[in-house]
Amino acid sequence: MKRSIAFATLLLIVTTGLAAQEQNVQIKPEGDWRGTLDAGVAKLDLVIHIARKDSTLSATLDSPDQGATGLAVDSITLNGKTLRFEMKSLAAEYEGVFSIDGSKIEGEFRQQGVKFPLTFKRPGQGESPNSLILRKVDVGGHNLNLLIGGQGSPAVIFEGGFGTGIASWSTVQKEVAAFARTVSYDRAGLGQSDLGPKPRSAKQIATELHVALDKSGVKPPYVLVGHSFGGIYVRVFADMYPSEVAGMVLIDPSQENFNDWLKKNQATRLKEAEAEIAKASEGVRAEGAATEISYAEARATKVPARIPVTLLSATEDQTMPAEAHTVWIEKHKEWIATVPGGRHLVVEKTGHFIQVQQPKLVIDTIRETLNQKR
Repeated sequence: MKRSIAFATLLLIVTTGLAAQEQNVQIKPEGDWRGTLDAGVAKLDLVIHIARKDSTLSATLDSPDQGATGLAVDSITLNGKTLRFEMKSLAAEYEGVFSIDGSKIEGEFRQQGVKFPLTFKRPGQGESPNSLILRKVDVGGHNLNLLIGGQGSPAVIFEGGFGTGIASWSTVQKEVAAFARTVSYDRAGLGQSDLGPKPRSAKQIATELHVALDKSGVKPPYVLVGHSFGGIYVRVFADMYPSEVAGMVLIDPSQENFNDWLKKNQATRLKEAEAEIAKASEGVRAEGAATEISYAEARATKVPARIPVTLLSATEDQTMPAEAHTVWIEKHKEWIATVPGGRHLVVEKTGHFIQVQQPKLVIDTIRETLNQKR
């Protein structure tokens, strides 16, 4: 009996203490809060910056994995311990409740009817040293938007396909950053990077990337990972700076000999593609205008001696007729056969964005490339 009375007394003391603590903690939403949104195919870091003027809150949101900063939060309110905000541009809203000590916000992110659990914490609370950080770097009068994270050497440099940048690597960069230094970026005129000088050829792009890496303190050697037309860009980079490249991974890359085949056999498709590019943003149009120059620059390249090179070919592409896709893979085989020790993997049941549909394969291929000695 005495033991039950003692336990009841202890329970009362604990609960009374917690209630007092809860009442005494003043919720202060101002400042930066970081959370990870598990979207299934990718885990996206989100950072909300909350400010207060008088009694009114305002905020902006960053999505570093997608290369986006300063996204507008249209409304944000705090009612007791419940924080709510809405972003009309994303058709999204969030509702979360502050913990008793005010150190985190646990809630739910809703976008277009889909719900995702999302907990925000102050930066530094359980944050990984490999967290990805956005940086703006001046490369000669215009800034490039870089996403940098991880540790080690060689560094892994991601180059997106035509018209794409940081966001195209959101399924793999964070995982690779767990075992390597990583950089993805938006080329000039794409994402949140400034427009750059023309022509936007592969050599111009490689030169700017080289300056950005140097200014960011990301030193060679580099393992270059290029997707689609990014394969053209990394080949030119490797040719320009051969002593700084330790390996290449080409993900369903564009190939100049395939472009030659298209011009002879499917000229109409090329004209249709050019018409679509003409409707795009200025940065995309500028890259499109320089594709023939970039193909010519790639044709003149040599792969640095004794580096591991792996080429992944997708077997499915609904945007391309069957005959063309057969030739696409044939040209991959022909090119990789010219690279001593080059490895060709044909990836079954996968479309053009292999890094999205089979991220583990891409991550493992990068890891294997890093582990091979030059």
